Amino acid sequence: MPTHTTRSSDAELLSAYEGGDLAAFEALYDRHRRGVYGFLVGLCGDGSLAADAAQDTWLAVVEQTGRFAAAQNPRAYLYRAARNRVIELQRARGRDRRATQSVPLVRAARPQVDAEALNQALRALPDDQREVVLLRIYEDMTFPEIAEVTGHNLKTVESRHRLALDKLRHALPGEAP
Repeated sequence: MPTHTTRSSDAELLSAYEGGDLAAFEALYDRHRRGVYGFLVGLCGDGSLAADAAQDTWLAVVEQTGRFAAAQNPRAYLYRAARNRVIELQRARGRDRRATQSVPLVRAARPQVDAEALNQALRALPDDQREVVLLRIYEDMTFPEIAEVTGHNLKTVESRHRLALDKLRHALPGEAP
């Protein structure tokens, strides 16, 4: 049974899984499960809905491995699939996309940042700006990757990021997001 290291790319893992290597799927899942779930919680503010969307997304990876493997950027494709699924579930359940519940969106990485204040500031952002911030800062995606995930052009993504950071700076005086 092959062992997969952190050096194996997502495309390599998907290809190996497509060839029958179950450990490759496990490595891919371990690599992205927390990030996908955290991103979805940040989008919808509902842990249960985010868990359902994440489960559906991973099921799609299993059922449609070839599509994910053929993507130019499998990571961005995974996040886009997760994003689309949570939006579909919200619509089906008659929920607004805005994160309104008290589920923490993020945990502060630095002790000097008040996590609750940061979560409140993130919840106050428009959906499209919050989404860009979550992907950029907490998922460490590049702007081109975020554009691929969200389906918006690069300039729009960059603008949303800049506007969001400006709003966060004003909402969190003395603390840099």
